[in-house]
Amino acid sequence: MSEWRNIWKESIEICQNTVLNKNKDGDYFKKLRNKIEKDEYTQEDTMPYKDDRMVDFEEGIACECLNQYDKAIKLYEKVSDEVNGLPVKHWRKRASFFLERVQQKKSGRVFSDNIIDNLNLTDLFNVQWNTFYYIHTFVNLPNHIRYLAISSISRIDSEPQMAIVIFRTCMEEVFRDLYPDIYEENRKTHKDLETLINKLYNRKFLLLKKDEKQLELEYDLCTEIRKRGNDAAHGNYVDYNKPTYLIDTLKYFLQLMNFSNIAMSQKYQTRK
Repeated sequence: MSEWRNIWKESIEICQNTVLNKNKDGDYFKKLRNKIEKDEYTQEDTMPYKDDRMVDFEEGIACECLNQYDKAIKLYEKVSDEVNGLPVKHWRKRASFFLERVQQKKSGRVFSDNIIDNLNLTDLFNVQWNTFYYIHTFVNLPNHIRYLAISSISRIDSEPQMAIVIFRTCMEEVFRDLYPDIYEENRKTHKDLETLINKLYNRKFLLLKKDEKQLELEYDLCTEIRKRGNDAAHGNYVDYNKPTYLIDTLKYFLQLMNFSNIAMSQKYQTRK
């Protein structure tokens, strides 16, 4: 893993802990920026997180999640700046999208509690980066699942097959975490993911265990992510240049991770 990905991965975890613990003073990010590590080659002390713009971006997301709009705006302005912001142009564009959304929130725009209603389902960029944000708000997901989800969403426009395979992996990891005994039984008998989903469905487990309508919805979402992940993994023909396919995939995945986050919260109360 490259250094910038290591920095981003740790920043995502700090963002999660900040939101989960409602740390509005920014103490976790201050500690991260002051972290000292040995340079891999020179063995000299370095502070790789101190001035990294991905750290700033993740702190901006944490502030937005905590409704600290003024602080989020300052951080998003910093990372979207064309001269001193994020070093890659397409990341600056993404940060500008985040800046526009939080400015709308500050101005009083009301966003729906139903997160799907907040997506412009005709615009892949809108759906991709709103999904990226909402996964950040799902702080009850185990960090490794959350990181896989966030990093793969960021690449779905450029590496759709890889991203969608990882979506399937995230779903499987949720089941591994929620139902370890059933998952292990399925693995030891060499059963596939479809068998596991059907087993959980027949036992009325899956995620929220709310009612038949919710169970059917969850089953449909699991089936879509499984099938699309299989197609991507096996090289089956799919027109990934068709925005509606990627938009629908993101929508299904977002709903599934939303339910997973709620299920994790119910099982563990809080995750740290």
